[in-house]
Amino acid sequence: MAQVSPLRERIGATSPMEAVRYLNLLVYGPAGSGKTYLAGTAQDHPDTSPVLFLDMEGGTTTLRHRKDIDVVRVETTERLNEVYEMVAMDTEDYYKTIVLDSLTELHSVIMSDVMKVRIEKRPDLAGEPPGMKEWGLAGDKLKVVVRAFRDLPCNTILIALDKTDKDENGKVSISPSLPGQLSGNIPGFLDIVGYMTANEEDDGIVRRLQTQKTRKVIAKDRTGALPALIESPSIPLIFEALSDDEGE
Repeated sequence: MAQVSPLRERIGATSPMEAVRYLNLLVYGPAGSGKTYLAGTAQDHPDTSPVLFLDMEGGTTTLRHRKDIDVVRVETTERLNEVYEMVAMDTEDYYKTIVLDSLTELHSVIMSDVMKVRIEKRPDLAGEPPGMKEWGLAGDKLKVVVRAFRDLPCNTILIALDKTDKDENGKVSISPSLPGQLSGNIPGFLDIVGYMTANEEDDGIVRRLQTQKTRKVIAKDRTGALPALIESPSIPLIFEALSDDEGE
């Protein structure tokens, strides 16, 4: 039997499999594509339930038939911080999955806070649009929130709308609906980034989750356990795929 290095024990080194204990996922896509419904299916797996939804935009009507999911309406960053602190201090780790819906709305709320502070300091700027300083501050605050929830000892699902951009050469790109470089930076914080679509086909509405980056779409799967395109995705399906991969 190989001897365990004392240094390895002292510094707390682990294998990648041991270090990645929880699912962290960003799902983005058009309104009505099924992002919130997908996140709600976390309640259907014993390792990802119970679920707590932090609803920033009143979008949980989709889950009105789910009496087994807890929802907290969060309209201010103060309320979000309060809930985060309570969840982080929960010694029983009651919630196994926390859903933040959505990052797009959260950024708007953060920007509103930033602008209020600016007006308090500079009343003469009331009515003026945000400047580079304000965009930078709001972006930094959003990054802090995303990292904080990602690092909680539970599964984390973040939801965002999508946006389509076209560069000067006519190249089209689809990414999370966040301003500037945030649309590329925020996905870098998560292990799995999926682009959700819903298309009308012969058999009805077909929902798909793309987990592999293409020239057009931002997506990724650091685990390497998921197919590039998941039809009729659910959190139990995703979680089982990750669990099967770990067991190999």
